[in-house]
Amino acid sequence: MTTKLSHEKFSFSEFEAIPQANLLIKRSREKRVEPKVMSLLILLASKNGEVVTRGEILAALWPNIVVGDEVISQLIYSLRNALNDDAKNPKYIETIPKKGYRFIAEVKVTDDATESGVDSNESTDILHKKSQITLTKKLLVSSCLLLISVVVCTWLLSNIILQKKVNNFKIKNILPITHDIGVEGDFSFHENNNKMVYISSQVQQVDIYLKTLGSNLSEQITHDEWVEYSPLWLDEQTISYIRKKSGLFQIIRHDLPGKPEIIYESKIAIFNLTLKTDEPSSISFIEYDDYQHNKLHEIKSINLVTNKVTYLHKSTLNLPSDIRNQVYSLDGQTLYFFNNSNQVKNIVSLDLKSNQYKTITNQFSWVEYIALLDSGNLLIAGEVSATKGIWQLNISDSSIKSILPSSGGQRITQAQFKQDHIYYATYKASTNQVIADISQQTFDVLPKLNSDANEYYGVYSKDNKTIYFVSNRTGFYEVWSYNLKTETTKQVTRLQASFIYKPSLSNTEEFFAVVYEKEGLTLSIISLVTGKSVKESTIPSMKYPLAWSEDDSSIYISEHIKSVNIYQYDSTTLEPKLVQNNAGLFAKESSDGKSLRLIDYKVGGLISKDVTHGKTSQLSDAISNLEFLRPGELKAVGQSLFSVIKKGPSRKIKKYTLGNDEQGSTSTLLMDLPNWSRVTDFNIDGTKAIFFKTNPPEGDIMTIQLNL
Repeated sequence: MTTKLSHEKFSFSEFEAIPQANLLIKRSREKRVEPKVMSLLILLASKNGEVVTRGEILAALWPNIVVGDEVISQLIYSLRNALNDDAKNPKYIETIPKKGYRFIAEVKVTDDATESGVDSNESTDILHKKSQITLTKKLLVSSCLLLISVVVCTWLLSNIILQKKVNNFKIKNILPITHDIGVEGDFSFHENNNKMVYISSQVQQVDIYLKTLGSNLSEQITHDEWVEYSPLWLDEQTISYIRKKSGLFQIIRHDLPGKPEIIYESKIAIFNLTLKTDEPSSISFIEYDDYQHNKLHEIKSINLVTNKVTYLHKSTLNLPSDIRNQVYSLDGQTLYFFNNSNQVKNIVSLDLKSNQYKTITNQFSWVEYIALLDSGNLLIAGEVSATKGIWQLNISDSSIKSILPSSGGQRITQAQFKQDHIYYATYKASTNQVIADISQQTFDVLPKLNSDANEYYGVYSKDNKTIYFVSNRTGFYEVWSYNLKTETTKQVTRLQASFIYKPSLSNTEEFFAVVYEKEGLTLSIISLVTGKSVKESTIPSMKYPLAWSEDDSSIYISEHIKSVNIYQYDSTTLEPKLVQNNAGLFAKESSDGKSLRLIDYKVGGLISKDVTHGKTSQLSDAISNLEFLRPGELKAVGQSLFSVIKKGPSRKIKKYTLGNDEQGSTSTLLMDLPNWSRVTDFNIDGTKAIFFKTNPPEGDIMTIQLNL
């Protein structure tokens, strides 16, 4: 929703709320809340002590999406928890039996412009300095904008999500099935027994476990160096699963408690085993294949008796290139899947007899898992309107009903229905920015930059005073800035993107180039002053902005389609021209703009290219593990080249000193980084590197007990 309050800071009791940042401040202590929690607070606070009914909450927060009362109850609970409010003796939210809820604290709105960004650390001082104005006048505007928001959201969703009656799920209880250290998930049941197999991931060990429902004991099935995933019951004593190690992927049949048997092997990725319901002896899987010279996610099937492999693309024309989460109907005649090809994101049904496609819905911005609920409904773990959770999708009328929204920053990665229960898996792993001080051999964990959300892709300004980074702390991905001296953050963009790749700053630092995803992928030039796009273009596949030319008239961008190539994009028109084949990772013009330093994959190192005549010269010897590096993990600074050495989870910073053709280059190891770190930039003199690291993930298998 969007109301006047959603654009302004307001205060009540000891709290100050900054809606744009989903931030609550109490006695200088900050707390981030989820977007829906902040939206609920705005709605209640804007009513000036009046009762807000459950129907009004539904209309404002989930327009045209059917959700149950338990969803509202959970959201009210989350808001009370954030405010440390007691339902029996409320200070803020009063329950009015059989009517709704009332916000009982006095609300004061601060007239504060937010167009240029949100400075979370300066908000407390600003709130006290600005004059307070009456809430009554603000409420008139708030009510109008709330109505407009509901109408707009309704219009956007009405073509797909229809308000039709669906089965009412009543949640009786939610209980954990597993609660060990690490991540438990990726589970499977056999329909005729009460046993579950699941994947347990702990530090560097990933194995399959067997659990009898109702028991607290789990039995370890595998214990080896392989990484197992996508388990599937074949019969009461046999499971199948995928395992991978050292670039090798295998499909396994495992008769319990016997030894595993390899039934299929590949050197390219395999994922998502599922049963072909009309062929009991066959299983389906997805392989990242090179079919007719076009990379695609190919649906294949293997007959477990004959080991014959069939390709769906050979029998069905015009299949999307990026198919995920395939599942068959009960009669096996229809295939449902998530189409993630290029700019398309929709859930599709494919009639396997007539080869006719039907788009069921395009309202999911992402899908983690698809399962059959019954013959007429799908159970989806995914995201709709920035709300992650479990959803019921009616196949015939495309209506969507929320069953359970995720909370606490968790993703729900899987959901299956079994005997009046919905079992689901959770996953949470926050990602934070860290600075490695190479000269001091220390780390700065940036507590004022990082939040409980995810922060990625930090890059330094030219003067080393500011870091620009990507964060989803508002519920969407945006570009933010962080002042290293004042330790303050400010939101730069308002793209409301589902993904943003790291920004590339112009030399004047007036603009940056960025690739973001919303409905599709977009290459955009954005003003650092206004945070708004000045030029953008939709693109069919991912591109990686590397650097701007010295005069900022163009941007060097690498593309990774079949081979890696560097293109030069006009910064005004975004028209490309090829600069160098088999090149990427890094590009930087000389100060006079006459030559270009770049990584040449044929040479295996850094070269210099004359911009006018095209002549090239080699600047470095072969660079270690070059094929594993990504943009940001290598940077040339003067006569030095800084890079990251990767070996398994290990990460080290290495410095190459560039020499002439006779001398060659020398190298020195500089610093060890935490395992699995992802370096995204070095500062201008190479004394510091910024990287992001993911905290140890957590995840459990849960069960929802239903009253049907």
